Amino acid sequence: MDPKEYEAEDFLQDPSFCDFCLGNNEQAVNFWKDWISLNPERAKVLQQARELYGLLNGNLSNARYVEDRQFFIEKMNAHLSLSGYNEPDALYQPTQRSPLRKLGLYAAAIAAAILLFVVLSPLFKTILPTPPAVSPYGYAEDSKAGERKSFQLADGTKVMLNAGSTIKVAKNFNVSTREILLEGEAFFDVTHNAQKPFIIHTASMDVKVLGTAFNIKAYPSDKTTETSLLKGSIEVTVKNDPGKVVILHPNEKIILPNTIQENVSITTPRKAPVSPIVKERYKISGLTYSSMDSSLVEVSWTDNKLAFDSDPFEDIATRLERWYNVSIRFENPDIRQYRFTGVFDKKTINQVLDALQLSRRFEYAEYEKDGKDQIIIK
Repeated sequence: MDPKEYEAEDFLQDPSFCDFCLGNNEQAVNFWKDWISLNPERAKVLQQARELYGLLNGNLSNARYVEDRQFFIEKMNAHLSLSGYNEPDALYQPTQRSPLRKLGLYAAAIAAAILLFVVLSPLFKTILPTPPAVSPYGYAEDSKAGERKSFQLADGTKVMLNAGSTIKVAKNFNVSTREILLEGEAFFDVTHNAQKPFIIHTASMDVKVLGTAFNIKAYPSDKTTETSLLKGSIEVTVKNDPGKVVILHPNEKIILPNTIQENVSITTPRKAPVSPIVKERYKISGLTYSSMDSSLVEVSWTDNKLAFDSDPFEDIATRLERWYNVSIRFENPDIRQYRFTGVFDKKTINQVLDALQLSRRFEYAEYEKDGKDQIIIK
């Protein structure tokens, strides 16, 4: 959900807003200060959310919470030492919890700890949980199938997410660098800042810019990842060709076969393995202008248009699934290779399919399964 649509209760479910109320996360504080300066009409509801947070939290300050938590750690470690478990790996190292989550659970945690001391003290060394890995991300924005959304990052960069897409923003975003992780498709209009490069990480490529407008399509399930540049210049690091950096100029795009990549991280350098199936290198081409209305095909979705230019039906079907939140299945594999050209502005999926039928012969049937529309092409 876009923060502009938040009610007071919605703010409290946003982890970065809770960190903002505590004042213990510089990135969260900067983000929400910038956000409210850009959305002054939401100041009243945001203040209500802050007051509600303080009420639920018992007005416990971050400093007091840290003090109480440290006291509890010291007492537990003292008990472990008395019990003979004084090796470094036996020391109690709890994960950080916000005071809001702590409210109502603190007394229960103390009681549970005392019970464990009495009954299970000899087993502490083996049963203490391993703290979870620290995520490099501060917060995420996503758009569901059938949905497109626009928002602005703390540095002023404008982002538009296409259907079925997610970006994760680094915790230290706009401190020394500006880094995000993208799965899906997004259009960026990046605020210029030469001292803080803007870097988008995908499974197949990293894109580094200082300030420009471009589109990245990086759906993990697609055959390729594409970056299309409208203005300025960008630097693309190709992961299936370690050390290879490509400079794109306006009206160019780079197309790269998707690679098998797991655990993509903002902070850890990666060299993605080349897929055992696809070994071809990237290619650079010009952007595509529709022969129907001269619109730019690569970014037509930002104007709420579906544009195809001699695209195979199977690729079009994938886009229709995301655009309309449906499932499409082909009965005949030959139909997958039918190619279509067209531009559709605010049309229903039936109107799109009916129009495609005028140029190539096929039939389609609709039904519903598990609450989702299903379409069979035959």
